[in-house]
Order: sequence, then structure tokens, then C-alpha cells
Amino acid sequence: MDIGQLQAFDQIVRLGSFSKAARALGVSQPTISVRIQGLEQAIGSALFLRGGSRMELTEQGMHFLPYARQALEALMTGVEITHQSMQGKRGSIVIGTLPTLTTSFFSSTLVRLHATHPNLDITIHTAHNQQIVEMLLDGIIKLGFMVWPFFSPELTVLLHIQEPLLVVARADHPLVQRQPIAVSELEKLANPFLHVHWNDEVKHWKAQQRAAGTVGMDVPPQTAYDLVQQGIGATLLTHTVVANDLKEGRLVEIAVQGLPSFRRESVLVKHKRDDRMPLHIKEFIRIFREEARIYCK
Repeated sequence: MDIGQLQAFDQIVRLGSFSKAARALGVSQPTISVRIQGLEQAIGSALFLRGGSRMELTEQGMHFLPYARQALEALMTGVEITHQSMQGKRGSIVIGTLPTLTTSFFSSTLVRLHATHPNLDITIHTAHNQQIVEMLLDGIIKLGFMVWPFFSPELTVLLHIQEPLLVVARADHPLVQRQPIAVSELEKLANPFLHVHWNDEVKHWKAQQRAAGTVGMDVPPQTAYDLVQQGIGATLLTHTVVANDLKEGRLVEIAVQGLPSFRRESVLVKHKRDDRMPLHIKEFIRIFREEARIYCK
């Protein structure tokens, strides 16, 4: 039993004759006859009542018809999905990313990708560097956003991203009215300054501040973000985290004189074994590069 036999059977039922089915399928009438004979032999029963101006189904033919059409529909769907997959319009993307890189240009990339490729199955896992490495090695994810620098001979860097770290506070915080301020005043006037360990450069600066006898608070990025939103203190956050808040005026960037230009560096990586990336994954990377173009190297 093959697709040609099922197509011949379906067209004869729809059009009522072998000759019309042959024209619809672009084959000769003898070919249609051979296909139906082969199908009837496979089933073990006649499917049509011979004679009359229009072909009529036998009882066995009527029982078989809905299953034949289901099979044809499934095959056609499979062919269509395969073609879409070849064109990069179908498939799955599983990405691991840093919790602090899930908004701004990352989310706008997903918006654009969904608009142009609505049939893609997209899964995003948030994790930290070591977990992302493990998921890449295990094949759980195909792409990973990680903090730079890192070392793994099995991973290939696809994009390098440098985001500025901004001192921010809520719009009604006293710092907003007193800026610009000297870096030596930051810890005292922030009340408190919320330290986030973005990288070794920031960590070294924090140690210098503490050596000067100031008091701060060490917290994860999400905690720092939540606290400043509530009007408590000021902190260093990536532009990705606070972009919408700055735009809407909920948070304000504080001008600090003498503060180094800190950046959070991250990379998009893949496993070296994945030499050939599907078109839809290449499309994600292309759109992401466009959305994060001012930060990509």
C-alpha cells in the first residue's frame, strides 16, 4: 500500500470515475486501474461496485475511506512540515541564558522571531555559567548566553556582548536631586549602596570602597533591582535589566563623577559538535545580533 494508491482511491471517490481521477492526478487511466487493483489486493476486498455511470463504494470501501483520508492528510502534513523545517520555518530552539539577560533586546528578539516564524517551538532555560555549560555538554540546549570570561575547549563563541553597568535609583530617591555626585559620596548618599558581583573589576572597586570604611549591602541582581524599585538605595545594574524602567521614568541613571566605566561582558556560545546549525537557529542569531547591535562585538 502506497501514497499513489491512496490518492487514486480518494480522487475516484471525489470525482466519480477512473478517467477523471487520472486527469486530476496527471496519470493514465490504466495507471489508476493498476493502483486500485493493488490497493484492493492489499486490503483483501473490492472497494468499488463496478458498472454504472458513477463509481460507488462497496461497504468495505465506505469503512476504509475515512482511514485512507486520514493517512493522506497525515502524509501531506508531514511533507509540509518537512519542507518548512528545511526552510527554517519549523523546528525547535532550546536556549540557556543568564537570568539578567532575559529582557530588553533578548525579549525583542523573541518577539520578532515569533512574528516571522510562528511555528517554531521555543524553550528558554535560565541558569548560571556552570549550569549552562553542563546543559550544552549534555545536549539539553543548543545555544547558551554566559558571563565572560570562561574557559571550555568544547564550546565555540558566536557573539560577544558588552553591556554598560549603570548606577540607578528610583525617581524619587534623594540621589536624583543631588546628582552629579562624587564617587566618594556614592556609598553614603545611596543609603545603602547595593553591591552586585558582576565581575572581578566591580568586585575590586567594591573592596576599595569597603576599605574606605563605608557600609553597603551585597545582594544578587534581582534583589538589587527589586529594592531600588521600592526606593531603597542605589545600585549598579545592566542596561538590559533597567531599559524599560529608564524609558518609563520609574528609575533614573545617576551621574557619578570618578566612577569607572564598568561593563558586564557575556557571550553566546554553542557546542563544537554542532557544526551545522539549522536555518531557524541561524535566524535567531541574526535577529539577536540586530537587536543587540550596539552591544555586540
